[in-house]
Amino acid sequence: MKITPLDIRKQEFKKSFKGYDKNEVDIFLEITAKEMENLVRENKSMQEQLRELDLKIEDYKRMEKTLQDTLTSAQKTTDEIRRNARKEAEMIVKKAKIEASEILEDVQAQLRELRNQISALKSQRDGFIAQLRGFLSSQLKMLDEMERIKAYEMKEKKAREEQENSKSGKKVGELFKE
Repeated sequence: MKITPLDIRKQEFKKSFKGYDKNEVDIFLEITAKEMENLVRENKSMQEQLRELDLKIEDYKRMEKTLQDTLTSAQKTTDEIRRNARKEAEMIVKKAKIEASEILEDVQAQLRELRNQISALKSQRDGFIAQLRGFLSSQLKMLDEMERIKAYEMKEKKAREEQENSKSGKKVGELFKE
């Protein structure tokens, strides 16, 4: 089940006698934790892809070195062969550099994107934690307020009963006086 920050914000829990259904909250938190684990796995997968791209860059650099070595040996041959080989090798090297540069730019862009995603995930995680803390704090305050109101109501009820008993006692006493 995919879960979004909106799902978390709109999640409603059934209320029981003393607050939210603990089991339902635990299930929701487990789902949230699993989703975060999925995000971590995706992040690790992307990091592995980045490592593979780094290896490809190293391969291209080795290829470039090989081409440069080939160019050096070609220069030792005749002038005619040397000129032709140099032109061809320069074109190959230029192409390899362009490809390596393009690949490097792509890898750097992917790295920036991964870093942005990691930062966004951390921000989402921090936001979720802050919201959850705020939510739990407000629920605790609400429970404290409910207990205070209940105590006040009990005190009021007891005072009314004592007042009614006091009035009843006076009326009974007046009847006996007559």
